[in-house]
Amino acid sequence: MHIERVMLPGIGVGYTLRTAQGQLVGVVRHRGGRRDLVLYAPGDPDTVERSLALTAAESRELGELLHPVATLEHVPDLERGAGSLTVAAVPITAASPYVGRRLGEAVAGVRAVTVVAVLSGGRTTTAPGPEHRVTHGDALLVAGTPEGVGALSTRLTPEEP
Repeated sequence: MHIERVMLPGIGVGYTLRTAQGQLVGVVRHRGGRRDLVLYAPGDPDTVERSLALTAAESRELGELLHPVATLEHVPDLERGAGSLTVAAVPITAASPYVGRRLGEAVAGVRAVTVVAVLSGGRTTTAPGPEHRVTHGDALLVAGTPEGVGALSTRLTPEEP
């Protein structure tokens, strides 16, 4: 599948892809965090047929629903006094600055989170080492505090300027 990325000066970044049925679909990532999910008119890539504005949180939730990896978001009180643990599958998108880089670089300096496994093309690598290369399409199964998981997720899938 080919995803086209276009800078939209003063707005953000636009992404488009064509589905197997031929429908052109787009996402506009606005600088302020809003996302627009866009369906283009058949045969006319310049005409928007429908659009839906989503907040950053709504787009994250929708992405989790569409992602083939199940995500367990919150496991309360695993141990007495332990507080809570967040477990999430963090997808590695084409926009991630860590595509092609070592996992150790991606997680360096992020506290209170551990990469438990890497899910890639139907395969699972448990307890990946720091030399493991991060690839577009991977999902990192991470566990840690809500803050740690959030920090790593933001680092791996940053907002576009």
